Amino acid sequence: MADPRLGGEWQAPTTGRRGRGTRPWLAVVVVLAVGVLAFGAFALGGGLHGAAEASASPSARIAASLPGEVTASAPAETAPAETAPAETTPGPSPSAVASGPLLPGLIAIVDASGALFTLDSNGGSRASYPAPGVAFGFPAWSPDGSHIAAVGQHETDSAIYVFKVRRSAGAATAPTVVYRSSDQPPFYVYWTPDSRQVSFLTQEPTELALRVAPVNGSTLLGGSDTASIVRRGAPLYFQWVNANRALLHVGGGADAFVGQVGPGGRAVGAPVDAKGLFRTANFSHDARYLAYATSDTATTGDVVVTASNGSTTRRLPAFGPAAMLFDPTGDSLATVVGDNPAAEALKLPVGPLRLVDPATGIVRTLVEGSVVGFFWAPDGKTIAALHVLGPGQGPAADVGDAPLAVARLPDPRTGATSDAPGSAVGLSFVDVSTGKVRSERVVQLGDPFISQLLPYFDQYALSHSLWSPDSTSIVLPLFDSSGAFHPAIIPADGSTDPRPFADGSRAFWSP
Repeated sequence: MADPRLGGEWQAPTTGRRGRGTRPWLAVVVVLAVGVLAFGAFALGGGLHGAAEASASPSARIAASLPGEVTASAPAETAPAETAPAETTPGPSPSAVASGPLLPGLIAIVDASGALFTLDSNGGSRASYPAPGVAFGFPAWSPDGSHIAAVGQHETDSAIYVFKVRRSAGAATAPTVVYRSSDQPPFYVYWTPDSRQVSFLTQEPTELALRVAPVNGSTLLGGSDTASIVRRGAPLYFQWVNANRALLHVGGGADAFVGQVGPGGRAVGAPVDAKGLFRTANFSHDARYLAYATSDTATTGDVVVTASNGSTTRRLPAFGPAAMLFDPTGDSLATVVGDNPAAEALKLPVGPLRLVDPATGIVRTLVEGSVVGFFWAPDGKTIAALHVLGPGQGPAADVGDAPLAVARLPDPRTGATSDAPGSAVGLSFVDVSTGKVRSERVVQLGDPFISQLLPYFDQYALSHSLWSPDSTSIVLPLFDSSGAFHPAIIPADGSTDPRPFADGSRAFWSP
């Protein structure tokens, strides 16, 4: 039944695939998992973009990030030299590597010990990026593919390390350290579009701060370098519009700010009246359209898509939090948001995956049920969607007080099935133009993907790519039948089973 708030503006949705069960099992698990987010010895609570709480300890507050080109005015410091030993990191376990077609690009991987390295899609061309005593978080590729930046945790401090990418093994070069602090730790790295600066969020005593640092090594920033701060607040989300301008969503409720900022955090143009439940506001790739959410009540509102010239505005009723991302090559908006009042109680976006055409107002449902994350292919032709399994698609197990689906995975040697750790979700690859499912399967995910990336997939989708550059495959860290954790190549067309090729818990493809 159509929601009366639709009016005559939106056409009735059409369904592109059969429905899934709607029990938000994984959503409950993710909400609980976000409560404690561990990175090495540094614990961050509340989720990547959660609001900071004045009464909580600094290590229990966290959120997202936003940028703006900043030139630090503090005196330049010489980055301390990092000893870079010859490459000695062992290669991936032979049992974890499977042969297959060599896909374009390299994949940056962080293993269970926090070591950073790159491989091709067959596990070859290994190059390690050592920093003694440092455990790395999610690695972020520069848009031109020439460098990798990552937050590194040392026993005495946290820092942003930038490595020049090598295409083969050999002696490693020392990283450039662009920020270091023992009491204002950084997290979540997002490059500027020109690959010349890195934006990142730091945890301040009572809130969050977005900072931007040049990556040429001219300045080592620290927590006291206030000139590097674009804006403070919590939560914080952003999208780079160009190398000198970012679209920010800072704070919540009546005090929220949604708008563009330039160098130094200076506001550009009028702010957007966006008081709804959402994380990252989005411009389409050509900036013709802007998407955000507005609120009718504390838990209901609308997803809004408006033309930048003010010619059209579309509204889609939303129950609970919303996530939205534009086609990287066009103007279509993909969004996940609850479509009934039951979703109002959820803390994260859970609902059908729908596609909005801002020009015509037509809405198509690509995946029904409880989608908890989606990722556009670089060519904009396919979306990879993660959705909660329905009844009968996986036995239930209890983790604490939360039920979740647990897949029974076959042992490739014996054919016997056994319960694997982690959370089982459905993975569907959907053809955007037709709405048909190209392939689908059950995958077994675990931390840190479940607790750190998936709850804020719409922000990570702007800075970290799971897709291969040619849009044929994605990489996901999966559990195998023995409980081991490996990055695996998963083709969108379903032509082969997931192909593990390394040991590691975090993996992202180069541009």
